[in-house]
Amino acid sequence: MGMAQGESELKQIGTDRTSSQPTDPGTGQPPRDQRNSDIALVEIAKLQNDAQYVRRDVDEMRKDMRAVGTDVRDVRERLAKLETKVDHLPGKGFIVVVVSTALVLVAGMLTVAPKVQAILAAPVAVAGQPPALPASSQPIQPGQ
Repeated sequence: MGMAQGESELKQIGTDRTSSQPTDPGTGQPPRDQRNSDIALVEIAKLQNDAQYVRRDVDEMRKDMRAVGTDVRDVRERLAKLETKVDHLPGKGFIVVVVSTALVLVAGMLTVAPKVQAILAAPVAVAGQPPALPASSQPIQPGQ
């Protein structure tokens, strides 16, 4: 009988060590089910808190999007007004033609300017006297 009694004590000690119920209520760790439940409640509370922040952020984004929508409408209206103000202005092709023509005219005038100056600088005939030749031009001597 000694052996049977020793084995039953060992079994009881073994079950006490692996048992999730404390031997003395109110002391030790809570049961595993209770710990898992507490962890789940903490995680749920964190998720609810995060959801509140997400809701707040989404509400702020909605307000911002409404403001952006009104800004876009204002930009469209201003662009339409600007297009009507710009419609009467000359186009790029017209400006290129005018500038090119002006450059050609200026270049032509610079080319012809010395000849015009020489013509205008010729002395005017005074009554009874032949006009004097410009200093740069010398009469051509026959036989030279």
